[in-house]
Amino acid sequence: MSNYYLDKLKQAIKGRVILYIDAANLEQSVRDMWVNPKDIPDHLKDKITNELHYHIDYKKFKILFSLLCNLQELKFYTPDFNTSSHHNFFYFMKKLGFKISTKPLKEYGDHTIEKPHRKANFDVEIAVDTIINIDNFDTIILFSGDCDFEYLVKILRGRGKIVIVFSRQGHVAKELPPASSYYFDIVDFRNEIMKIDLKQ
Repeated sequence: MSNYYLDKLKQAIKGRVILYIDAANLEQSVRDMWVNPKDIPDHLKDKITNELHYHIDYKKFKILFSLLCNLQELKFYTPDFNTSSHHNFFYFMKKLGFKISTKPLKEYGDHTIEKPHRKANFDVEIAVDTIINIDNFDTIILFSGDCDFEYLVKILRGRGKIVIVFSRQGHVAKELPPASSYYFDIVDFRNEIMKIDLKQ
């Protein structure tokens, strides 16, 4: 756990912590990351980087933040694809200690059948849950890059809260990092919260 950014994160966190994850934003950010050949594990050294991808290891994720801070709540906001594999994933996440908030995907008619436009936005749910819990935390860690959170972040900082935002270059609105107390790029935590696998 010798990581400059990890040390900086430890110093940033104060008091009681809630951690909210905008799953679609986080997972899309990770999918778009280029795999660094230096990070490839031994059992995949014979593969080229284009055959590999990063993805979040939620067990490592939970262990890291449980060790780092006084974690009061860990919540995962995600669309429900209504498949058995996705429901098994929810069961796994709940066993790890994540609270799960879901909604069905909405499909819009402005794209083709081959490339449909589907969306499940959780900005309102995350904002409302944050305000409901405002007396129960000192630091909020938010995994999202959505510009709509700028207003919420400013309100929270005005109430004396520490707001830590995690996202990825190219997936974070330009307004969000300067509005937050601290901003971290998830690429700098790839060894702590991710693993590398073959693309499916």
